[in-house]
Amino acid sequence: MNGKRSRATRGTWLITTLLLASVTVGCQDTGGDGAAADPKPDKSAGASKAPGTGKGKESAKPSPTTSKEPAKPTQPGNEPSAGALTCDQLRNAALQTPSFHFPDAPAGTVAFTDGRWEGDGVVIELQPQCGIGDVTGDAAEDAVAAVKVTTGGTGKFYGLVTWRNDSGAPVPVAAVSLGDRTPVVSIDVSTPAPRRATVVYLTRGDSEPSAAVTIRRSAVYRVTEPTLTELHHSDTSYTP
Repeated sequence: MNGKRSRATRGTWLITTLLLASVTVGCQDTGGDGAAADPKPDKSAGASKAPGTGKGKESAKPSPTTSKEPAKPTQPGNEPSAGALTCDQLRNAALQTPSFHFPDAPAGTVAFTDGRWEGDGVVIELQPQCGIGDVTGDAAEDAVAAVKVTTGGTGKFYGLVTWRNDSGAPVPVAAVSLGDRTPVVSIDVSTPAPRRATVVYLTRGDSEPSAAVTIRRSAVYRVTEPTLTELHHSDTSYTP
């Protein structure tokens, strides 16, 4: 009998111990108050970090956007200046227009074709003497050149013409006649200021025959549209 009671007592103690262990485990699973415990957040499962707090190699800051500022429009008065006129352009330029008259030329429009115009028994030829520079005061480089007018007689009248640089195109705006048989030797345009043209040509004294050339004259001209005004000149003797 004592052996049976002892075995029963041990069985009862074992059952009690198992029940207590089961209750303890259950309390741990429910957080101690019967509610399911929140699982710990998984740092690798979609957890987000505030920008700039990451420690990886990539930058948390947004990449700067590369952009170019649009070109600023050209303001009035700041347009690029036209290129300088060339002496070669004058070979096919207008010489006389409805608003500008060249001395010693017949009435009507006159324009060169390869440096020459002919009509009504008159031949007008562009001469090789030419100077480039700003003589009108608009910062664009103009042209001053010599012109010869041949009539039906013995007269060969020389003159000077200024072509203004109008956006790269030559426009005649000023001229002066040098007289009969007074060939031009050279033309030099001084730029910048005083914006004047120095012209060397051959001429004669007032009492000498028109067929003779005995003076080498250096004259300085200023453009006063529609003419070229002589400011002063100096003479030296010339022997052909």
